[in-house]
Amino acid sequence: MTDSFRATLHSMVEEMKAAPEAMQPSKFWQDLNRRHAERIASAGIANFKRTLAKDYFTWMRVLPWDPQIRFLVGHLPLGASIRAALGIISPFKHRHIPLPEGFALNFLTRLVWQYARQEFPKEIAALSEPSVGNPPAIRIGGGLVSQDLANSILEYKSIESAVTGTVCELGGGYGRTAFVIASLHPTVRYIMVDIPPALGVAQEYLCQLFPDRKHFRFRPFDNFETVREEFEASALAFLLPHQLALLPDSTVDLFINISSLHEMRLDQIECYLSEIYRLVRPEGHFYLKAWKVSKIPFEGIVIRESDYPLERWERVYRRPPKIQSSFFETLLRKPKT
Repeated sequence: MTDSFRATLHSMVEEMKAAPEAMQPSKFWQDLNRRHAERIASAGIANFKRTLAKDYFTWMRVLPWDPQIRFLVGHLPLGASIRAALGIISPFKHRHIPLPEGFALNFLTRLVWQYARQEFPKEIAALSEPSVGNPPAIRIGGGLVSQDLANSILEYKSIESAVTGTVCELGGGYGRTAFVIASLHPTVRYIMVDIPPALGVAQEYLCQLFPDRKHFRFRPFDNFETVREEFEASALAFLLPHQLALLPDSTVDLFINISSLHEMRLDQIECYLSEIYRLVRPEGHFYLKAWKVSKIPFEGIVIRESDYPLERWERVYRRPPKIQSSFFETLLRKPKT
């Protein structure tokens, strides 16, 4: 871990202390953040796609009857499933990943990639998995492939029509979705909102991938007017969750939340949804992807699909997403008046 990255994380952690209770990390995320900090300290930020990504959206612990496996085998030609099975030990060992997890990773990654290529060959051909973060070396046809890139392309296709202007993502992890959208829509401003260490990792990652774009790097501020000029000139911006409250109304054209609201208490969910509604412009959109039923560790709470207070929004669609059939995805539009 470099001194500059360590200093950035320290500044983020100190600033998080100013956040209201509803935006403090849940007990689940306090525990996860502790483990992530330990992994960064031991394996370095250079290996985050092998150490942190498995707690975001890279699946390494799956069983044959897992809903994702059933979906993929049911939607792919038999030959594709056989090729994925034959590749289960290629590579045999991933550094920083236990052997059983590596085998599961190899198999599921090949299935996910082949499905995404079957559905959206143009986007799959247009993008490649960045080497930054030292992703597991799984290759198809000589090219580096990943679950994260494939899943992000599938999610992008669910919101493609709503991608414009300013996009804001809450809980975006290291920036897998941001990479896809920023690559395919280079004129979009992308605001990453997360807690440390995820926000620090995302800032390092995305600024390295897009060095020629203007960056509004994380910093503490109390008044938006003091940073407005730099913020509005940026293509990539990085904020802690409570800093959303400092942004003007109707700042965002599309707000994204993938697989993180369901890890919070109901009071936190309500707080964030209120802030999201304020920030999205009239006729702008909100995309939510979450577990249909989520049990929150350490909190003794169960969050169900029906628990999200979304009545103020107009529904564009609500459906099970591709592959993760235990989730739901919904695209919502804010009414004009």
